Amino acid sequence: MSTPIYLSAQEAAAELGVRPATLYAYVSRGLIQSVPGPGKQKRYDAADVRRLKTGKDTDEGSGTPGLSGHSVLETRLTMITEDGPLYRGLLATDLAQTSTLEAVATLLWDCSDDPFAEAPDVKLPAVPDGLGAVDRLMGAYAVWPASDRAAYTLSPQLLRKKGAQLLRYGVAILLQTEPQTAPIHVQFADAWHISGAGQEVLRAALVLAADHELNTSAFAVRCAASTRAPLHAALLSGIGAFSGPRHGAASDRARAWLAEISEERDIETVLGGRLARGEELPGFGHGIYTGRDPRADCLLRILKESAGGHPFARLLPEIVQTADDLFGVCPNIDFALAAAQRTLGLPEDAGKSLFCAGRIVGWIAHALEQYATPEQIRPRATYVGERPRREIV
Repeated sequence: MSTPIYLSAQEAAAELGVRPATLYAYVSRGLIQSVPGPGKQKRYDAADVRRLKTGKDTDEGSGTPGLSGHSVLETRLTMITEDGPLYRGLLATDLAQTSTLEAVATLLWDCSDDPFAEAPDVKLPAVPDGLGAVDRLMGAYAVWPASDRAAYTLSPQLLRKKGAQLLRYGVAILLQTEPQTAPIHVQFADAWHISGAGQEVLRAALVLAADHELNTSAFAVRCAASTRAPLHAALLSGIGAFSGPRHGAASDRARAWLAEISEERDIETVLGGRLARGEELPGFGHGIYTGRDPRADCLLRILKESAGGHPFARLLPEIVQTADDLFGVCPNIDFALAAAQRTLGLPEDAGKSLFCAGRIVGWIAHALEQYATPEQIRPRATYVGERPRREIV
């Protein structure tokens, strides 16, 4: 059995002819495997480095284009690094300190004019009672053409304004309010009766959720946009993927087990019980980041600054440490959203609603970028089923 060869960061970057930051991005996307090295340094699989350098797929010979961890298209929107996602070259965690979701939208949509300058002029549809926030949103986007004569336009001059309208419309549906011109984080704060520093938590959460490169929902949006489906229909594709428990509903799963913790002595009991029963820990670990999820660290830090004196907020460091001790995992953005929901006393679906509202910005950005690309997305599959048998004569 051959022994793998591992390179230092300097050696791996030199072989690839890239900067260290680009090397780390390749690692975060699963293109290169890293392992602990001496001290706090990492070592990088030479086979992955050389395979990437020669442009060969890591599943060479399988005939299957990679759809999990391997590049399948080019984008100028977001690059994931170990420091967090870069929105057109700017760290999302830096933008989360002061930017609004609208400002991030103008960045990701590459706007030359402000698409939010015009007041919303759309009537909300009647939505059946009893639906959850995301289900309401799917129904509302489905009937969007009833209130927009230009719903099917693909005009580059109109699409960004259309995006601003659909974003405000979507937020109103999520919050069950009327479309407004107020900053979106203020709309959430008003609807949920949050004032003062708590608004900063909502603003940061929206910004951090805006995009995360080619996640499942973004890929669904791009597939729809590549067929030239109209913008509202492309968003419906993304929302459908988002609604699953392994994506947008992940913060709900984290909220569910966090509800079992009321005081410090509950932490070991709840997490230890999940470990003993072989249950996963929703809200911890991430398939992209090799270490910590910087978005979670950023939002938890802002939550501590804004509401650190809250009884539940004081338990968060112990919860995070116990999760590391028992499961060996770090919190992700879903845990941070669930922690914000519990600390600020937000509605049960608040984490999912914040994530969805922020991600609408990213979905629109992916659709706009895909509309400018001539190719239709059509991956191939490797057939592994039964084949016809022919008699040998």
